[in-house]
Parts: sequence; structure tokens; C-alpha cells
Amino acid sequence: MAYKKKPNPQPIQAAEPISRLLTPEEAGQLMGVAAQTLAHWRNRGCGPRYLTLTARCIRYDEAVLRAWLDSRIRASTAENEE
Repeated sequence: MAYKKKPNPQPIQAAEPISRLLTPEEAGQLMGVAAQTLAHWRNRGCGPRYLTLTARCIRYDEAVLRAWLDSRIRASTAENEE
């Protein structure tokens, strides 16, 4: 039985370029919080955006994480949070 050669799949272009992907532990170190805190935030629907590669493989885009951190900078306690 001869095997048919499958055509090479076309590369998929990402909508936005992805920077370095961080594990929850690496993201937590960058932010100064525990990886478990990030897990709680994910469950509550707050915190930075993340990628779910598989059910047990969570990653944070470093550029998105830094942008989220920048959005949290406040000059005073009188400033409203988003």
C-alpha cells in the first residue's frame, strides 16, 4: 500500500505578533505576585489576559502583561480604576 504525500499546511499568520510567552511562575515573578494569585485572578475573570494552549498549559504574552501593568499605574488613590 503506497502512502500519499500530504500537502504542506500553509503557515497561519497571527493577528498580532506575539512576544515572549511566560509561564504563570515567570509572569508572577515579573509582577511580584505568586503564580497562585494569577490562578485566582483567572478564575475570577480579572487580571491580565492570558493564553490557554491546552487545558493545563497557561501562558502570558509578555507585551500584553507589561501593557496591563502600565494601565494599572496611578498617581493618587483618587484616580478611578477601570
